[in-house]
Parts: sequence; structure tokens; C-alpha cells
Amino acid sequence: MVSLQAQNDQSATQFTPPAFHAETWYQYECGASKRFQALDQNLESQTVIIGAGLAGLSTAASLVERGHRDIVLLEQGQPGEGASGRNGGFVFGGFSLAPKQLLKQLGVKRAQSMYAMTLDAVERVRTRCQRLQIPIHEQGVLLTDWFRQPERLRQYAQDLHQSVGVELEFLNADELQLHVRSERYGAALMESNAFHFNPLQYVRALSNWLVEQGVRTHGDSRVRSAQPSGAGWSVKTDLAGVKAEQLVLCSGGYGRGLMPKAQRCIQPIGTYIAVTERLGADIDAVLPSKAAVYDNRFAFDYYRRVGGDRLLWGGRISIRDRSPKQIEALMRKDLKRVFPSLAHCRFEFSWGGWMSYARHQMPILTEIEPNCWSAIAFGGHGMAPTAMAGDVLAEALTGNDSMLQKFSRWPGVWAGGPVGRLFMQAEYYRLQSLDWLRDVFSR
Repeated sequence: MVSLQAQNDQSATQFTPPAFHAETWYQYECGASKRFQALDQNLESQTVIIGAGLAGLSTAASLVERGHRDIVLLEQGQPGEGASGRNGGFVFGGFSLAPKQLLKQLGVKRAQSMYAMTLDAVERVRTRCQRLQIPIHEQGVLLTDWFRQPERLRQYAQDLHQSVGVELEFLNADELQLHVRSERYGAALMESNAFHFNPLQYVRALSNWLVEQGVRTHGDSRVRSAQPSGAGWSVKTDLAGVKAEQLVLCSGGYGRGLMPKAQRCIQPIGTYIAVTERLGADIDAVLPSKAAVYDNRFAFDYYRRVGGDRLLWGGRISIRDRSPKQIEALMRKDLKRVFPSLAHCRFEFSWGGWMSYARHQMPILTEIEPNCWSAIAFGGHGMAPTAMAGDVLAEALTGNDSMLQKFSRWPGVWAGGPVGRLFMQAEYYRLQSLDWLRDVFSR
């Protein structure tokens, strides 16, 4: 039996964030919100969920939608305080694992089935946004061609359609000008069914809706231990505890000391975002539409308009917890290569967040021990897969594990510890170098 035990004595009631947890544009746009109070009395429930990020909230929402409301949701900070409320806000299909690799591992039929689950999840998030009255931007997501190789991009679109059944619209360089104006790019592919939004607004609205449905949600409640108790589990925070029939672990890159058996299978990796001052007509000159954008390098940039005339710019993968000033310098360097005219604009917000990655680049959805489940490792592509994971686990928790079995191909395996983090950073640098070489030889 696994025993989940915190490995330090830091108070659970005061979550100490990383240095890159500066104020975000999302917090500025959403404004202040009520704090979810710490668990201060012992409770009993059918299900306890550790982690009120996207995976934990999605699992709770899918359970509620199936009529299951006897849930306690625990978060060491506040809901969405980690990567779930700090990401790029892109909602589109797929996993961190590339479609080509998914096809190689599963074959055409199973790869299409798995990919289709994420497309269904995009619609699930869209439906929830409509129900919660969360504004979304429906102008699609563009994959731009950094290397100016249109035939290769066409081939990628064709391969994607044949492998996972997804059809993207090809835009030549002239058509791309309707969305993005940069000397950097050639053609692009448009995923018109995708959208983007403020992820923190979604997290807060979903959290409040769960409370309205009877889910007992507690912030500032870091779990100190979770141990088998009879046929169920006993979870303890600093101030109180929960006895539950079922336990779901959704702590991602922020639960380092809590659950050794699960945590050893992931690496917390940082990514960075910055948002500019209001740009007025300057942003119209480079981004005429409101489509979200990323490019086809391994180490790609991603960006979109926010707040009408601001530019949200994200990218990089790092094991370093950088300061906002350091993040701003990196983002400015990347921005300058794409939009030189904006090189001297002022950034008003710069931040980062820890994502969780598994070696196989797929989410770890499994029953760790009897009545103890995990939904972790969504780094790099979390908005749709977390919604999908909520459905998968809700089905399993209510007696049908057929969807869960599809993920048995990607169990939790050791991610290498501190050496693994260094390896992942080195791999990112290697891929950056390959991008550079391809760029040099494509021009």
C-alpha cells in the first residue's frame, strides 16, 4: 500500500509561491475574488480530490454532472493559483505527445479514437463556458510556418488528417496577412474549432459553480498525508482531516513533497508569459484578427490579443524559477524576432508557472492503489486534456473504467529525479539547436 506523506514541515495554511508567481494579466482582468477558507474541521465524504487546478476541478465537475456531489476538494493555495490559472489560455485538441508519435504507438484506429477524446473535451469546455457565462474568443488558433516551407506544411496537414482525422485549413502567405503580419512567417494552418480565453476566469467560475452544487471546496489546505484507512483513505491537513471512500490526486507540478509514488513520475517544468501595455493601433498593424498563434518549431512562441489591444506573449521551457524582470527580458528577445516594430513596447505583466511532464508526454491517468487515482502530467497541452481526464476519472469512479484502460499504455514511470530535470533542460536546448539549423538551411 502506498502512503502519501508530505516531506517537510512548512505550514499548509500558507502556500509559498515561486518567485515567478507575480501578478498576472488574468488576475488584473478578473479582479479580486473571495478566498476559499482552509479546512478546519474533520469531514467525511465519498470522494476527496487533492488539487483544485484544471484536472481536479474537471474531475469534480464531471462527477457532479453524473449526480455525484459528495465531494471534498482541497487546494494548498487557492483554486487555479498554479499553472491552471497562469497558462496561455489556448483550447484545442491533442496531447503533448505529437500526433505522429501517437500514431506510431497506437496505430491509426486507436490514435484517432484517443485524439477524438480531446476534441470532445474542447466542446465540453466550450459548453461549460457558455453555461458559466465565460467569454471566449472563437477566431481559431493558427499554426504558422517559421521555416517558410509551404509544401512541408501542407504535408504535415495531410499527415495529421490521415493519422488522427483532423482537418486544418491551409492559408498561404497572402491569406495569413489577414491574421498575422510578420516577415518571419510563410504560410499557416488554421484550426477553426479551437478558441482561447482567460483560464483563471474559467477556473474561478467553475470553482464557484461546484460550491453551488454542494462540493465542499477548501483553499489554503495543503495536504500533509494521505493513508489507507479501511476500504478508503484518510487525508490530513494542518488543521483537520477528511475520511473518504475514494481519493483523487491532481496536484501536478506543485505537489513535490506530497505523494512520492506519483510525484517521482513527473517533472515540474516552468514556462513564461508576458503581457504588454495597451498598444492601440500598433497591435492592429501586426495582428489584424483575434486568432491565437503559435509556430511550428520545437521551441515555439505562442501569443494572442488580450484586453482588446494588449499582446500576451509566451514561450520557453525551463527548470529555473526566474524573476518577472528576467522573464520580461526573454520574452522581449523572442517578440523582437517576430514583430520588430513592437520591440520597445512596455510589458506590464510577466509571470511563470510550473507544468508537470511525464517522460512519455502523456497524462498519467491510473488507479495507483485501490480507490486511489491520479490525474497528473498535463504539461504543454492541458486545457482540453484536463477536461477529458475529468470525464475519464468520473467514469472510473462511478464504476466504468473502459475509458481509463485506454491510458494503461502510459503508466507512471520514474522521471529521473533531479538528473531528469537537467536532462529535460538539455533536451530543450538540443531541440532549440535543431530549430536553428533547420531555419538556417531553409532560407
